[in-house]
Amino acid sequence: MQRFLTILKQMDWWMILATVLLICIGLMMIYSTVQDTGSTQITKQIVAFGIGIILVFLLVFLDYRVFSHNAYLIYTLSLGLLIFVLFLGQNIRGMKGWFDFGFFQFQPSEFAKIALIIALAKYFSKRQGRPHHIKDIAISGALTLGMCGLIVLEPDFGSALVLCGVWLFMLLFFGIKKIHGFLLGLALIIFGFMSWKFFLADYQKERIFSFLRPEGSLKDASWNMIQSKVAIGSGGLLGRGLGHGPQSQLAFLPEQHSDFIFASIAEELGFLGGILILGLFLFLIIRIIRVMKLSRNEFGLMLCAGGAFLFTLQIFISIGMNTGLLPVVGIPLPLVSYGGSSLVFSLIILGLVQSVMARHKGLRFEV
Repeated sequence: MQRFLTILKQMDWWMILATVLLICIGLMMIYSTVQDTGSTQITKQIVAFGIGIILVFLLVFLDYRVFSHNAYLIYTLSLGLLIFVLFLGQNIRGMKGWFDFGFFQFQPSEFAKIALIIALAKYFSKRQGRPHHIKDIAISGALTLGMCGLIVLEPDFGSALVLCGVWLFMLLFFGIKKIHGFLLGLALIIFGFMSWKFFLADYQKERIFSFLRPEGSLKDASWNMIQSKVAIGSGGLLGRGLGHGPQSQLAFLPEQHSDFIFASIAEELGFLGGILILGLFLFLIIRIIRVMKLSRNEFGLMLCAGGAFLFTLQIFISIGMNTGLLPVVGIPLPLVSYGGSSLVFSLIILGLVQSVMARHKGLRFEV
């Protein structure tokens, strides 16, 4: 009992509060936008919430340094799942990225985000205090590209883009020489050109074109972006009320409970609802950064840094594509959008951060 109370005392309860509020808003919006099509989705999301919260507390009891010792094993497991899903996964909307277990679906690319952060945190923490070489870019880049290549084959360019972004941030946070940074930038430009020329499908190029000319034909990829902006603009200051957003309720807005849930929030809860979501996310990121600064070792620091940037990048991309500031790439809004895998693994990341927090005073707990 004493150990349990000590752990509870060390946890960042403000972070827990912000997390629960975001999830509750997400549940409310999912219910609002799918209430006429059945209760299965909201039930699945509630179950995922329950599983995720249980995992958060289990991870707090488990010393996060265990993941450092098993980082490459976790990475290899994730790599294996990404390979298996290409052969055994369920095809949904042209993407083979899920394992279907009946009542729930598992998306390995969500697990890959955590596995990559753990593997990079392990590698970079072991290299801290030593001279930084070009091989640090090469090795960490190989770890990232191994996962990204498999995810692109699904094809899921959005998740691959997120993984690349996390790697770049953690690499820069680790620190590299200016000449290495210049060479890396040049390599990324060449890679971007090659991707456009040989890897991007026509529909993916059309999404980028629709971003550049959003007022194009309503029958092309511009439709999603236009409907999203209409929904946001029609919400006004206070919104149209839950269940009363015409874009969301009449299905003019695509994926209104997942990829475009921020537009649904802005339509039904208005500008103030959007500001509330942004404020809660900002508060959450600040709390993660606080834990990062309190970390007693390099692995915990890099783990929190990777988690903070993963949330920041996904929030930026998701809200950016909802508001027309970025092309549509299919990234859910963490903790808020519908998707059991996304919710559970987002909570696992926060559980790891809480484990770092619980041990920032040098306390150790046996399980």
